[in-house]
Amino acid sequence: MNSIETIVPIIIIIIVGYFLKRTNILSTTDANSLNKIVIYIAVPSLIFMAMYRMDITLLPKIIPITFICLFVGIICGILAFVFSKIRNYPDKTRWSVVITSAMFNSGFLGYPVVLGVFGGAGLVRAIFFDMGSMILFIAFGIFFSIIFAEKYSSILKRALLFPPLWAIALGLILNFLNFNIGFILSNTLNYLSLAVIPLIMISLGLSLEFKGIKENIEAVFSVSIIKLLIAPLIASFIVLMLGIGGLERPVTIIEAAMPSAMLGLVLAITYDLDFKTAAACIFASTILSLVTIPLILILLS
Repeated sequence: MNSIETIVPIIIIIIVGYFLKRTNILSTTDANSLNKIVIYIAVPSLIFMAMYRMDITLLPKIIPITFICLFVGIICGILAFVFSKIRNYPDKTRWSVVITSAMFNSGFLGYPVVLGVFGGAGLVRAIFFDMGSMILFIAFGIFFSIIFAEKYSSILKRALLFPPLWAIALGLILNFLNFNIGFILSNTLNYLSLAVIPLIMISLGLSLEFKGIKENIEAVFSVSIIKLLIAPLIASFIVLMLGIGGLERPVTIIEAAMPSAMLGLVLAITYDLDFKTAAACIFASTILSLVTIPLILILLS
């Protein structure tokens, strides 16, 4: 299946989700229930099976992807900080722009795209990229707890209890031990994994909100440029300089091209940042990514 054949159905499902909201069949609050199913059941099942089945000998080739994610995220965050400093944004708006520029939606949107285009082998690489995103989330939590409030414990708890993180660890451990989980559990997890793409995309459609974009157009534009154009260019340069090939190259680049992470809004709300600007940047970059991601996939093919 080529990238267009994969991306078009994904976009259609997102539109279906948005249509369901606009026609009052479902509401934005329903997205919260779908997200819980995705985060606590579907995605952990998908990740566990990917880690359980992966070729352990590939780890030395895949682990660098995590560090590439961190490097690209840090560079994008620095660019956003410099831009917002030049534009004299208030501190809390500046940090909202920084976190939405630095953090990737490498799991919630990245997994379905990579899985659809590159299959299970690509998903394994995407999971290791997403580990870098989780490290960025924790790092920002530590930083903001120092300069704004003593709320880091809640961020640390959220990160350490994050079900996908435990799915990675458990899958790798049982893989190392060559432990047979049996066909009943394997089939059950496979069935649950099939729910990932439709549930995530419908939830994303329900979450799309255009209010606030116009009021924050400059910040929205800058974050979208950084996330959707500059980040994949930086990732492309890094993989070229390091001589990274195989599936690692396209997966790393396309994951770096993902829009702003939904977890950025969690940080903005938790630390009382400019969450309206953060939300506008996240939603706008997500909408625009529906155009840029297919274009980047075509260039990579």
